[in-house]
Amino acid sequence: MQDSARIGRPYRPKEMSLVDLLSSLWSANQLRSHTALDLKVPLWVIWCIHASRIISYYISSNGAAGANGENMKLVSDYMALSGRTGDNASPETMAGYKYLVLGEDRQEKKMEKTRFRFLLEETRPEELITVDKVWTWSRDSPHGGGGARSNDDRLLGRHTDSDNKFKDVCLSFALYKLLRRRFYGVSMPEAKDQSSRRLVSDGILDNTNDPNYDRLFRVTEVELSFLHDFSYSRHAVVFARGFPYHRQVLSTYMIGAVLYLAYAVRDIPSISLAQDEKGRVARITHGVLVTHFLIFIVVFRELLEIWVYVMSQWSKVLVVCHYIRIKLKGSGGWLPRLHSRILEKVARILFRIIQRGQWNQEIQQHNLLMAAARFQKRNIRFVQLRSEVKTKIFESLKALIIQPAEENDSSDASTQMRNNAALMSYHGNAFADSEGSLPPLIEHFRDKLHGDTHKILAWHVATSLCQIHLLEEARRDQDDLYTLPTSSFGDPEGFAALWPHYNTAATLSNYCVHLVAVALLPDNGIVASKVLHAVRQEAWVAMRGCRTWKQTHDRLMSNAWAPDPTPDGTTIVKIGAQLAAELLTRYGGRDELWERLSKFWTGYLLYLSASTKASKHQIHLQGRGELTTHLWALLSHAGFLGPNNGHGQQLLDPVDLDSA
Repeated sequence: MQDSARIGRPYRPKEMSLVDLLSSLWSANQLRSHTALDLKVPLWVIWCIHASRIISYYISSNGAAGANGENMKLVSDYMALSGRTGDNASPETMAGYKYLVLGEDRQEKKMEKTRFRFLLEETRPEELITVDKVWTWSRDSPHGGGGARSNDDRLLGRHTDSDNKFKDVCLSFALYKLLRRRFYGVSMPEAKDQSSRRLVSDGILDNTNDPNYDRLFRVTEVELSFLHDFSYSRHAVVFARGFPYHRQVLSTYMIGAVLYLAYAVRDIPSISLAQDEKGRVARITHGVLVTHFLIFIVVFRELLEIWVYVMSQWSKVLVVCHYIRIKLKGSGGWLPRLHSRILEKVARILFRIIQRGQWNQEIQQHNLLMAAARFQKRNIRFVQLRSEVKTKIFESLKALIIQPAEENDSSDASTQMRNNAALMSYHGNAFADSEGSLPPLIEHFRDKLHGDTHKILAWHVATSLCQIHLLEEARRDQDDLYTLPTSSFGDPEGFAALWPHYNTAATLSNYCVHLVAVALLPDNGIVASKVLHAVRQEAWVAMRGCRTWKQTHDRLMSNAWAPDPTPDGTTIVKIGAQLAAELLTRYGGRDELWERLSKFWTGYLLYLSASTKASKHQIHLQGRGELTTHLWALLSHAGFLGPNNGHGQQLLDPVDLDSA
């Protein structure tokens, strides 16, 4: 039972060795020889059960070696050489995007000793599947010996796969291979390539026919599910050499052998009575019920293993790639056509059944003022990511990606410096005037607030106070600061125009405080936790005695410029109140204010996503999924690696280690 199926975490305190397996086999034989099962269970049944475990153990070991042999440096070297795309690359047809999907292990590899890099020679080109080959079947050019046009393909054609759901799983798998390098400090040479930016901005982020960005989330959801399996399951090991047929056969073999035990003990009574020499009656329990229960557990675990591996995103990739390989061979005859038709049906069934990897697009909200207010019962909740918020975020992301590049800027260092400068310009993009100058108070606190935790909390307090001011101005009775109106305020005096900006700023402000609470931000986790607790106490002291949000607003705003009695300087709550007073005075509290706050929070969230360590994003792959991790994946593929893109990506603080 200990080694019957291991489909969860890949690590455990003690790995089973050959000595353990042989000793368990000897113990089973001794148990058989001294129990009532001697007349019921043949020796070959016990040997078969243990032999299946021995074979499975060594196959798993070889699979692990194969998975480690699939070197990530090979992917980087391939992208730096033959995998680089040119200016004529098309994100719509994927022409020129030679991103590796499958089959690189079947090609011949050479080591260039002068520069110590891998060279991949396409010795078996029909086995090598790249992203541009996957999209070949949706283009208009003829392909193959039969003369049929490729856009008429039954599975991957332009009309049969109009939403790209079959092809996108291969794109997600290729992007997963590129993104996992960030966990190990391997270089990403394609990060400075303009075609990589266009793939994200003009391909994945394109919502011309997809206003809700469903395709974008489908690509990133599946990509992150591959990363989750790579980090926290055995899928990458099991699928290292293709579909694990041997494991399915061994699991079936194991189920048959164990079910024979149930047949063998069918005549043993559960309870029997016996009389000793003195005439006393003893009640004997033979443990048959326990035996049946253990047999059920083993059978259930083996069936679960078969289900988990067959019904996975990895199986979908293998089926689609195998279908493409048959098409690439281009041989006629009824047998290849029958094979492709069967694979087509299997692919459609798998894509209909397998729903794993889908994110529910919910983000957690954590409002600091609500956490400190005694008249509130709930201070944390989940909300659905609304279309207005998604539109603002991805418009800001697209504007960041398509920034013009300097002609003489070709080195990796200069490219990353320009990208980092663009990421850190969220203050200027939101609040700078026509001459590019920030208001004095905003510029002062930009330089004074050190650490992202302090910045998030100060600007969150300012946004919440502006939100209370707007709700009072709109004469809306608001019980909390999470329940946003389902539509515009309905006031003809111009409130409808600010609705998307208001929704975006309020939602992302609360979400960034949640990132502080879970330490998913560039700051050290211990620092973030201590600062959040201290600022919550500051807010509780400042709001003591308030019973409504209007009283809270008036109290904090009236004390914004009052002398601070503490010797440590102005508190974060007072800084937030001063920022709110500055914003309301300068921008009037209506359309311009909320448009600027919306730009600030979308830009700041992109900066936080790119600057957070890859190891922290990896930890949070275990949970429900975070919006910031989806943004981190898109920014990474667009070349925005953040200021902390070195080997420090592997370092974790104690809070992160506890979460892991």
